[in-house]
Amino acid sequence: MFCDKVTLKLKAGNGGNGLVSFLREKYRAKGGPDGGDGGDGGGIYVVTDPNMNTLYNYKTKNLLRAESGENGKKYKKAGASGEDLYVKVPIGTVVFDEDTEEKIFDLTGERQAVLVARGGEGGYGNAHFVSSVRQAPQVAEIGEKGEEKSVRFELKLIADVGLVGLPNVGKSTLLSVVSAAKPKIADYPFTTLVPNLGVVSGSSFGIEGFSFVVADIPGLIEGASYGKGLGDEFLRHVERTRVLVHVIDSTSADFVKDFENINAELAAFHKDLIQKPQIVVLSKTDLGQDYSESLAVFEKYLKKIKKVRIINTRPIEISAPTHKGVKGLVVLIAETLEKNQAETGKESVGEDYKVFTPEDLVGDRFTVKKEEDRFVVTGKKIERFARKTDFGNVHSVERLRDIMKKTGILKELAKLGAMNGDEIEIADKRFKL
Repeated sequence: MFCDKVTLKLKAGNGGNGLVSFLREKYRAKGGPDGGDGGDGGGIYVVTDPNMNTLYNYKTKNLLRAESGENGKKYKKAGASGEDLYVKVPIGTVVFDEDTEEKIFDLTGERQAVLVARGGEGGYGNAHFVSSVRQAPQVAEIGEKGEEKSVRFELKLIADVGLVGLPNVGKSTLLSVVSAAKPKIADYPFTTLVPNLGVVSGSSFGIEGFSFVVADIPGLIEGASYGKGLGDEFLRHVERTRVLVHVIDSTSADFVKDFENINAELAAFHKDLIQKPQIVVLSKTDLGQDYSESLAVFEKYLKKIKKVRIINTRPIEISAPTHKGVKGLVVLIAETLEKNQAETGKESVGEDYKVFTPEDLVGDRFTVKKEEDRFVVTGKKIERFARKTDFGNVHSVERLRDIMKKTGILKELAKLGAMNGDEIEIADKRFKL
């Protein structure tokens, strides 16, 4: 079943806690610290799968979790890291942060992957902190929490050509003739309830070594860009196309009005849509009606229009059931595609997945500001240290102070008037200076 929009909650795995442990064996009186590190939590990656064409698998899922890392063990053994979770989506899926509406990534290529929720780092065990001046450290880190995110997947079909027009103008019939697609066809509006894709083989029309993908977009009506009819749900699929085939019903009373209504909806949804090359087609010319007068008026209109990028000012007259004009249309589409080499999003990225990750903050940048009852320290690295600090362990808190001293945070706090006993807040954790 076709589904092109879902919302999910993602929870990356937590890092395992480091262990405070000392070796105790009969013949090794001074075995020393042997607490192992916690394992890293699994991250959540969204990856493209060329065999998928719908998001329906996630329609009934509310939460996806990656595996957490294990706690550190004795004898300096690290806990096992949690397995990463790979969420497969169709090529053309856009990932949004549901809370901020920020676009995280647009997955338009084969074998692409993006890290959406980062797994927490495992905490160091006390064996990690042994030094020449600290022979028996009593400190270990808490594993970092994995990221939690609410995300929205929106599928924008990747096709070279989009068929647009009012309901019941013959788009589905045309698709069934030029490709092997079998869309639902009937003599009433809105028979196409979901976008349909078909691959057109050029060799079937005398164009060797050339093929393209056509998307039949459900019929648009006035107000579609604002939620009327079906159009607002499917107009996004037009965005990725390189060429639009605008189908006008030859039995219509007003070709110009039909043409303008559709382009008004395209422009209202996204102003760039009407700048895509449009091939104008007159369908159902086999029904025996006299449309010559309407066609003459329409041609004069097309020659004058400037705001829409028209390829042919004389519409191609077709009859999909009898194949009249279909070959000429396919040839014109192929020629237009070749002249308009735009990015289609179908590029291959090689044998292995090309993995994209959010950019890490460079350096040890931090900010310190004074609030009414506390001093607040922010900064990516110091916040990560704070989250991994066991504030119930005085040795762990002392280590955090050492880090703050080395990074210059204590000096900055002193400039703002902070004194021993004042409350410090880092990553929602509070402690006394």
